[in-house]
Amino acid sequence: MNSRSPEDLLIINARSQLLARGDVPKGVVADTIARSWQRCVSYGLDSNLVDDARLSASELRSLREQNGMLLAHAKPEMETLHEQISSSGSIILLTDANGMILHAMGDDSFLDTATRLSLQEGVSWNESWRGTNAIGTALEEQAPVAVHAAEHFVENHHLLSCSAVPILDAQGQLVGALDVSNDYRIRQPHSLALVRMSAQMIENRLFNASNSNGITLYFHARQEFVGTLWQGIAVFSEDGKLRALNRSGRFQLGLEHQPLDRISFSQLFDQPFSALLSRLHGGMSPLLPLRMENGARVYARMQAPLEQHRIISHLPSRNVVTALEGLNHGDLRLARAIDQVKRVIDRDIPILIEGETGVGKELFAQAIHQSSRRRNKAFVAINCAALPEGLIESELFGYEEGAFTGARRKGSPGKLLQADGGTLFLDEIGDMPLNLQARLLRVLQERRVTPLGGGEAKPVDIAIVSATNRKLGELVNQGGFRSDLYYRLNGLAVTLPPLRERSDLKPLVRHLLDKEEAGHVIFSEEVETLFEAHPWPGNLRQLHTVLRTALALKDEGDELCREHLPQSFLDELGMQPVEAEGSLDKLEAESIRNTLLAHAGNVSSAARQLGISRTTLYRKLRQMGLN
Repeated sequence: MNSRSPEDLLIINARSQLLARGDVPKGVVADTIARSWQRCVSYGLDSNLVDDARLSASELRSLREQNGMLLAHAKPEMETLHEQISSSGSIILLTDANGMILHAMGDDSFLDTATRLSLQEGVSWNESWRGTNAIGTALEEQAPVAVHAAEHFVENHHLLSCSAVPILDAQGQLVGALDVSNDYRIRQPHSLALVRMSAQMIENRLFNASNSNGITLYFHARQEFVGTLWQGIAVFSEDGKLRALNRSGRFQLGLEHQPLDRISFSQLFDQPFSALLSRLHGGMSPLLPLRMENGARVYARMQAPLEQHRIISHLPSRNVVTALEGLNHGDLRLARAIDQVKRVIDRDIPILIEGETGVGKELFAQAIHQSSRRRNKAFVAINCAALPEGLIESELFGYEEGAFTGARRKGSPGKLLQADGGTLFLDEIGDMPLNLQARLLRVLQERRVTPLGGGEAKPVDIAIVSATNRKLGELVNQGGFRSDLYYRLNGLAVTLPPLRERSDLKPLVRHLLDKEEAGHVIFSEEVETLFEAHPWPGNLRQLHTVLRTALALKDEGDELCREHLPQSFLDELGMQPVEAEGSLDKLEAESIRNTLLAHAGNVSSAARQLGISRTTLYRKLRQMGLN
């Protein structure tokens, strides 16, 4: 190296102290690096090591065959990662569980240096052989590791800056590592995050390939992350026994270090396994909240095995209008939207669902699917706002297949092909990046999908349902959304009314209570009035949460009273806690009078501020004796 930075000199001195005195000064390097250095000393490694040992062509071919599954699922992700970091002077490496490089790809500008430093196929980067390095140390620590310049134990490797993440199979066993390495002078601060993301995608692909015949639960504590890279994935047998759990699932359920062979669904969640099975329609359940045994909540969607999908497709279907009509409980605006949708179903007309957050757009989309001739095919949802821009394209269009010996599955089909014959639901469509809007438009026009990396275009037959809480027309005028795609998706636009404007609140509450299997619940008059007066900014999602909380707080057989409602719910009404003086009627009447005075008697303006309809406000004024 031509010159050493002060940081490098400090690190080199720390390593010299280790070699001379047997200890690493505190605070100079990360604990991970310090532990690795100490292991290198115990290995008896020479910091001036130069080694060119490499497998023969036949030995490498044999090793690749043994790791065929890993290679098949890693190659598409490596290609995607390469597209993200191209022209950065980097090389991407895949190793087996022992650190032997199975596959390498990268920029030509760095390949000569990489070859000179033995970053090539058939070379081992096990820590006991090469000293502290991202690959070997990540495998040893079984954790993501970045090693920069002088942090490498071997002097010859100080030219490198490396980031590596271990890869686990469906059983949680170490099978390899993914690494990005480049010249130390062009250190990439985001490399480790990108490698972690790619490794997670490889793990999910390995997981899905090994568990296609179980009942799969996709879950996350944040509902917008269900269906994304970060979701937990659990596979159960038909009697509810846990068979497999991905890395994210292990973390969320607190099972990182526990064997899975004696764990059942009932030990993890407070809802019967059979209750979720009963919600499977067309092979996939709607998104449901689940309470874990520790009291925490996750959102989950259950999917039947592939074999069961085929069986379901031959079963007699429900009445085609039941799913949609089951959403309406007497509101005229919603009834009109449902009637319009029923008229265009199965006519190859895209449907755009508009409405505030929480009004039930995905539920409405699922009902459209279940009411169509496609109801026995897949309903595939993707949230365009929840995924990073670099992932939406791969999620939608899939990857070119990897052709390797031993591969059981061929690449990733992507959401568009997964929805073939069924319905693709594009939630938060207004957040789709402009460059992907052009690709999606081409698919809708040509009815063919070309996976990333090229390959043969494949025909696709899908119904498109989109949803947004934004005004797409305004986005088009601002240049944030393509006008041609807007008119392509906007075959029929329906707007779902916010809860505060719906006229069917009482029957809707009863419907939600029935879903909770709450039995007969009596509401106090005060609570009924509160529900009618509330602005419900969270809409159906908030109503469901308030009801679940109130049911949990009240004793069985008791009337549901104000004291059972969450304080946050009361805060939104500007009300004091239940112990405060004054009756609800007086507080409400005072609030209405003050609001009317503030708006000079304008009922429409006052109703908007109060978060209620004009009809509701007129009714309350009559109850107060005011005309």
